[in-house]
Amino acid sequence: MLQQPYPASCPASWLKAAVRLALAAGLLWAAVPVVEAQRAGRPAARPVQKAAPKSSPKGNPQPPSAPLTSPGKPLPAGALQAFVEQLAARPALQGARLGIHIEDAETGEVLADVAGEKRFLPASNMKLVTTAAALGVLGPDFRVRTSVYMPPPDANGVVTGDLTLVGRGDPTISDRYNTDKKDTRLTPLEQLADRVAAAGIREITGDVVGDESYFRAAPLGDGWGWDDLQWYYGAEVSALSVADNHVTLTVAPTRPGEKVAVTCTPATDYITLRNEAVTAAGKETDTFGLHRGLADNVIELYGALPPNGGRELGVAVHDPARFAAHLFRDLLVRRGIVVRGGIRRADANLRQRQPLALETLREVAFIESPPLALWVRTTNKISSNLYAELLLRHLGKTRGTPDKDADVAGCEVVAEFLARAGVAVAELKIRDGSGLSRLDNLTPGALTALLRFMRKHPTWDVFYDSLPVAGVDGTLRSRMKGTRAADNLRAKTGTLDDVSALAGYVTAANGRVLVFSFVANHLNTARTAGVAAGDDLGKAMAEYTGAAATPTKTAAVETEKR
Repeated sequence: MLQQPYPASCPASWLKAAVRLALAAGLLWAAVPVVEAQRAGRPAARPVQKAAPKSSPKGNPQPPSAPLTSPGKPLPAGALQAFVEQLAARPALQGARLGIHIEDAETGEVLADVAGEKRFLPASNMKLVTTAAALGVLGPDFRVRTSVYMPPPDANGVVTGDLTLVGRGDPTISDRYNTDKKDTRLTPLEQLADRVAAAGIREITGDVVGDESYFRAAPLGDGWGWDDLQWYYGAEVSALSVADNHVTLTVAPTRPGEKVAVTCTPATDYITLRNEAVTAAGKETDTFGLHRGLADNVIELYGALPPNGGRELGVAVHDPARFAAHLFRDLLVRRGIVVRGGIRRADANLRQRQPLALETLREVAFIESPPLALWVRTTNKISSNLYAELLLRHLGKTRGTPDKDADVAGCEVVAEFLARAGVAVAELKIRDGSGLSRLDNLTPGALTALLRFMRKHPTWDVFYDSLPVAGVDGTLRSRMKGTRAADNLRAKTGTLDDVSALAGYVTAANGRVLVFSFVANHLNTARTAGVAAGDDLGKAMAEYTGAAATPTKTAAVETEKR
């Protein structure tokens, strides 16, 4: 049960709040540039104080004429706590559970709190933790190499044996970074195939092997929901990941009663399409559906699609290392290379029994990933679960306990990083890197502590620049537009069926940089109300006019050592 705005056991709270509002009404500050201050890890310059409003007959400042929740109105000092309590008490959210924690980014002064010490399901706010740990432990310049190994070819370019494509956890082998956004080529994989052809290879007598043995880890996160697994955001995780481990189906209506038109990107016969969906006669009929089995790549389309109901659907593929091998074999064949064999997958268990004999093989081609800084940006801007999970496995592989699976070891490395950031790790539960798990637990207070810590970290600029900007880009591009939070608030969103979360930074109207965490659990049918509450909180913080705090004796968080 949520706390009421003013507990019945403390009737004096109403009077105290009224006094705070009355005293603070004259402290209204002009707006100042915000992004530069946030990026620099310092508060913005304190603006000139405006004249106090006209006093009432009793000599006290006039109270604000608008309610605390009025959009676009200044929120005076002392009113932020009352506002978040009002927010938590909204009728639409009374079946839910809310946690809110707001601090001054520079001093750590708590400006508002509702259940900030309680544990919540964070959804994709978990990516803040994973990306911060990856930057702190691996560094922004970390890269990985994807290699092609084979026996030395003969004088005619014939390879007797297999071609092995070895992945080492690069999430960027896709069309995501093509300059032309309509270009659907898997550019890095195309470059790798070009280099094999340039090495003089003309024929391969064996198979194309997709080697994902770099990580010993489960392909799915602990606590993931089975109903997420057919969609792009629930894609299996592999050290050899290509095309974000999913295909995009473009479904278009045709004539009423006829089967819908379907195209697949990337174009591949690795999946099997069973199209039984038809075009409906009227716009009111929409029974279209899609199903992919948990252990196959048969995608079934069924039901009726409205005449105006065209859509794009990202569908995860099963066994992504085999998928990568299949795509790569096709690229080699298109370059005139004869491949006599088929495709196979090699995982960590196989390589334990049959190690790759590198002493007898030749690395004929390789590509290097972009730096980790770009991975982090993609992870947070678009909330990529695959990127976050690969970051987690790299943490486990590089710094974790060697005898543990990379995902499990990665969770431990993340917990160690949080402990160095001053977070009470014993109160938390970390089960994956993306927040798709229903077993993760974070507190709003832990997230704000991490956010404050990162402002003093050497990788602050990279971390800050990775966050979506309200009203501008990423998962916040359509939120808080036309308000003081737009092009100001930078935060990570979090969304699951019953969860809405938002955590990050915003510069208030008085120039103070605030760190905040908002999370709503058990929303059920109130998901829209949860998103609206997060937006309203962002707007209110941007309008906050409380006087700038005097620095306290609290020591700044020690800079993380790399």
